[in-house]
Amino acid sequence: MKAIAFPLILTLAAGMAAANEPTRLSHKSSAGMSEKTEQALKARGEVVSVEGDKLVLRTSSGEETYMATGKAAAKLRSLHSGEQVVVKVRNNELISVSHAKSGKHHRA
Repeated sequence: MKAIAFPLILTLAAGMAAANEPTRLSHKSSAGMSEKTEQALKARGEVVSVEGDKLVLRTSSGEETYMATGKAAAKLRSLHSGEQVVVKVRNNELISVSHAKSGKHHRA
């Protein structure tokens, strides 16, 4: 009986010690991870207005306002109201803007 009890107690003690030891990987908050993993969203719509770095876009879900920085802000200068565009947005900030392709095919 003593031959079985001693190894059993050692195994349990080692397991308890390992369970209380902090893991080697650092834990990140879930809020920080959600910012990194958030995907860019695509939206297609009609340009309502462009004022500086702000774009107002009429989509199927209503009017949306987006702020632009960098290359996307430079692209806004070439847009005019009424144009159909496709935008990529992350955290309500424009990542890219491109003119939408029309669904009409012209045949000769």
